Amino acid sequence: MFSTVFHALAPVFLTIVVGALLRRLRFLPADFFAGLNHLAFWVCLPCLLFLEISRCPIAGGAALQTIGLVALAMPPTLLVAWLLTRLLRVPPVSRSAFLQGAIRGNLAYIGIPVIAYALAGNPKASALAALIMAPLTPLYNVVSVMLLAPRHPAGTFWQRWRPTLAAILTNPLILACLAGLAAFWWHITLPTAVTRTVAMLGSAGLPAALLALGASLQFERLREQFLPASAAALTRVVIGPLIGLGLIAWFGLTGECRTIAMLYLACPTAVASYVMADRMGADKELASAIVVLSTVYAFPVMAGVLILINR
Repeated sequence: MFSTVFHALAPVFLTIVVGALLRRLRFLPADFFAGLNHLAFWVCLPCLLFLEISRCPIAGGAALQTIGLVALAMPPTLLVAWLLTRLLRVPPVSRSAFLQGAIRGNLAYIGIPVIAYALAGNPKASALAALIMAPLTPLYNVVSVMLLAPRHPAGTFWQRWRPTLAAILTNPLILACLAGLAAFWWHITLPTAVTRTVAMLGSAGLPAALLALGASLQFERLREQFLPASAAALTRVVIGPLIGLGLIAWFGLTGECRTIAMLYLACPTAVASYVMADRMGADKELASAIVVLSTVYAFPVMAGVLILINR
């Protein structure tokens, strides 16, 4: 069992480490990693998600149950995070970043590759994981906007929300998921040359994203924010899976759906949470620290999840 868990997690996390080392050793310029992340976000990952979702052979019932479970785990996780902001006396200016970091998972950059390796013997697993991710991606974005929106903002409603709403509506991952769902639902088949091109670009998505993620981790920002960032990070990677265990018994999920749900709930905080916190005037330093610590804490938690559900 240890060997199975190790071989499922090690490729993902070692690729992240390689990205961090390449940045630390200045093997490549910082602009390269920014460009790599841009390529992964706008081209490669959307291609991967579209292709996996559009050709998913799974019927919708199992996917809908899993989507419902992951979505239902969010409100109680958010409640725990809110209680922690009071217990730890997190300043009001930092609460929105804390709450967002506690509930927004890195499904594309961490969840999909871990699931792909953990369920490598199941050819349907990656497609099912992508199909389940499709509605969760816009859900995380919308909830993040609601959490980060200023409570006493200036300007009209449209002036305050237009940039963020535009960012959500033009998010390539969301658009790729929606396009994949449309192709899946209406059985749309692309020409062979187009499909192979999309597949070739999509195959570069996960390594590009993981290298860029590793290069983006800034450990120097942790000192002042360690306690609240740790609390939010542990809420994300520990409380979510614990709530998920109870929901799995209620939903009766089994097999690959159970594995996908638990791994999604154990994913670290999405790197995009830092970008959105910065864009909306929240505590970006805390948001960055949560990303780093949740990524570190997710390693043993995901290993524990895989051992637990495969006993």
